[in-house]
Amino acid sequence: MNLVAGDYIEFTLPKFEGGSFSSRGRYRHGGGAKYLGDQSYAGTVERDWYDTNRRHWFSVRLNDGKLKRAQGKNLYPSITLHQHGDDHQHNAEGKRARKEFIA
Repeated sequence: MNLVAGDYIEFTLPKFEGGSFSSRGRYRHGGGAKYLGDQSYAGTVERDWYDTNRRHWFSVRLNDGKLKRAQGKNLYPSITLHQHGDDHQHNAEGKRARKEFIA
């Protein structure tokens, strides 16, 4: 599977509350984030990029208009539906060139 900008996907990711990245802070009892279950999402990949540590990231514009960001290593195994966009071939070539450039 090669996920690129313009592709429509449906995926499920775990949802957590609390922890060091939450506005509510850490839980006093039990420490760390609390697992709330899995949540399903659906939307169109808006863009993908590689960070300075060569990690692959995706921004997905959800059907409700919100933006969901996910790292590729977490997103790829959670995809339940993948439909190629109109410019899939062109965007895949651009992605391949960017990946070769940072390698």
